[in-house]
Amino acid sequence: MDDFSLLGFGDFTSLITKIDINFWGTQVAINCVYDPDVQLPYQFVFSKCRKIEWTLLFPEGANDIEADIIDFQLGKKSHKQPAFFHTDIFDLIILYGSFELKKNW
Repeated sequence: MDDFSLLGFGDFTSLITKIDINFWGTQVAINCVYDPDVQLPYQFVFSKCRKIEWTLLFPEGANDIEADIIDFQLGKKSHKQPAFFHTDIFDLIILYGSFELKKNW
């Protein structure tokens, strides 16, 4: 079972629409939509972050308004194992203390 399934998501695609880095990098909020046809919004909020790694994989996609999440691993809180997002444009790795998933559906 993948991490999206563990969080209660089905088989539809998720897209990242915005990333906010706050409090000098100690909080990362990732805005997403689930199922591009229906556009159900949700947000990952990582707090007490100690490390953020960003790798641009496809510079030509830097002006796109959304990134398709290809692989996602939640990792483990308390700075034990980083979260990992692999998209069609970038990779993002976040070493975090706590995590919250915000969705209203």
